[in-house]
Amino acid sequence: MELTEIVETGLGAGAAAVIATSSRSVNCRLANNTVTTNGIEESTSAGVLAVEEDRVGMEAADIQGPDDLRELAQRVVERARQMPVAPDAMPLLVPSECPNPEADGNNLEKQSLAPVLGGLQRALEETRRRGLHLYAYAHLAEESELLGTRTGVRLPGRRRAGSLSMTLKTSDLKRSVWAGRVAAGLQGIEPDSMHEHLLERLAWTEHQLELPPGHYEVILEPSATADMLIRLSWDMHARGADEERTVFAGQGGSRVGERMYAPAITLKSDPHDPEMPVAGFVRTLGSSEYSSVFDNGMAAPGSTWIDEGVQQDLICPRRWAQDHDHPVRADAENLHLVGTDTTLEQMISATKRALLVTSFWYIRDVDPSTLLLTGLTRDGVFLIENGQVVGAVNNFRFNESPVRVLDRTTEIGRSELALSRETGDSVFVKAPPLRVEGFHLSSVSDAI
Repeated sequence: MELTEIVETGLGAGAAAVIATSSRSVNCRLANNTVTTNGIEESTSAGVLAVEEDRVGMEAADIQGPDDLRELAQRVVERARQMPVAPDAMPLLVPSECPNPEADGNNLEKQSLAPVLGGLQRALEETRRRGLHLYAYAHLAEESELLGTRTGVRLPGRRRAGSLSMTLKTSDLKRSVWAGRVAAGLQGIEPDSMHEHLLERLAWTEHQLELPPGHYEVILEPSATADMLIRLSWDMHARGADEERTVFAGQGGSRVGERMYAPAITLKSDPHDPEMPVAGFVRTLGSSEYSSVFDNGMAAPGSTWIDEGVQQDLICPRRWAQDHDHPVRADAENLHLVGTDTTLEQMISATKRALLVTSFWYIRDVDPSTLLLTGLTRDGVFLIENGQVVGAVNNFRFNESPVRVLDRTTEIGRSELALSRETGDSVFVKAPPLRVEGFHLSSVSDAI
């Protein structure tokens, strides 16, 4: 079924809102110098929302035909009638309260992994020639959406994200380095340059050093910075601050307007950024701290979340804003930490002594009230002395809060699209390398 047909059929069967989605993903995985998996997944689904006297029912399912959709809508309507009144109930938005549909609609041309396959093949051949081991994962996800409501809202959206991660290991599997790239398509990702970068990094690991846990000056590479920013954004909502269960809760209110970070920190989002385009409106089947089902269609414009170190307004759906005297603010689907013209290489050359951290792994919450996190470094921690990388050091467990990390940031490099190792290409982030004082590496890790 076409997306328009899905929306109109669902609404005709009694739904209050329908989110029709056509998705496609292509992937190829290499392990131990061999292609192990590759495949294509395609699906067409409908998320159906029913609102009956401020009572809400919802369900999503893959759709084969109109009869499936009508049955789904009727089931959701019956479910809504049995639910209690929703605490976030508000009138559904009308077209005049929503952004104008984009001119190119939800048409998305299907693409393939072809832009990176040739480079991957060359990288594989060179790896074998050198007696090394290559592991890689190429992924392309494409999604077209159409939101329709019974109040007349019709909004198309689309998203495409391509990513490539590569890990290079020595033949004994005891030394390992990683690199990842992400883009709005695979055309801008270059496996050849990534492989050359990994060969250089692997050469750095020939000199192995052991360091104890402690507080170190570090340079976080963009992937590690991206993980910090994503975890920060997950807590950046007004409800959590009002209920005093996040780091954004202050004395008698939220910390909006407080300088929580270094003055150089400015964090933005923009759905129309051509390098990381996302839909510029709310579409959701479930209410949470970030969004309300009654806000479907609400504009999610470009926003500044941190302005020169000062925390700005937090994410806030309409009902929570109305009940708690906050400005309404939609969630962000991409993030951009504003950088400088300084390259990573220039930051390294200006360093007296610090650790260069490639990426983080297995990040988990420790204390929500301070946003204290724990996690591991992985596949490349390097010691810099007098402007030169002198060798690789052991991995660590860290205990840090993104708020404290951004407050102790003393230098910011050039921003680039960064692949979060923890969340993959599900969130677009432009992140720079960061120089951070006193980063807490709490214990040594045996991970490679």
